[in-house]
Amino acid sequence: MAELEESSEMSKTTSAKIGVYRHWMVTLRDIQWKMEELEYDLEYQRYESDVTQRLYDATEDEKERKHWQKQIARIHKAMATTEAELAKTQRQAAYCEAMIALIRGDLEAEGIDPDTYDLDEFAFNEEFDDEFYNDDDIPF
Repeated sequence: MAELEESSEMSKTTSAKIGVYRHWMVTLRDIQWKMEELEYDLEYQRYESDVTQRLYDATEDEKERKHWQKQIARIHKAMATTEAELAKTQRQAAYCEAMIALIRGDLEAEGIDPDTYDLDEFAFNEEFDDEFYNDDDIPF
């Protein structure tokens, strides 16, 4: 009986570790998607700035030049915001990667290969259902 409880407890602990690992991997994936979007936005803004600068340089009318100069300033402000957001997102990714490395080490030390688990699959056993799901909780 004590052996069964210990085995069940080990299973819960292992399950929890895998759950934490999954959480941080999904979080990292989301952050990486955000980084890709920000990198695209930055390239877009750089190109837009380049084109606008060329228009400014080619324009002789002073009123039109002021217009393009304002546009360049607006784009540079957006670029600064995007660069700051990208730097923040890169720091978040580094934190996630540090967490994942430690958790991966813990799992591998227990003989568990974390790469065998699908990050998008959340399978719970009947014990989980019995503990957290009760038909009496359904209001209808």
